[in-house]
Amino acid sequence: MPCKNCNSTRQQTFPCELTLAFPGKQRLNLAPVYIFQKIFVCLDCGHADVEIPAAQLEELSKGMGEFQPTGESAR
Repeated sequence: MPCKNCNSTRQQTFPCELTLAFPGKQRLNLAPVYIFQKIFVCLDCGHADVEIPAAQLEELSKGMGEFQPTGESAR
């Protein structure tokens, strides 16, 4: 499957560890969410895809509560 960004076929899967911290002063007391997964990287443009496991996705959703994203942080 070609890269979603540049259509290259030069892609590779790598093991990764992600630490996702919650944005905003009101969430400074929340512990970050740690994710150990594989990441799919385009070796031409650097575009990367990762799937967040259901358990960690639920942690992220709970931590964000009623947060409504705006601007650049909405991506």
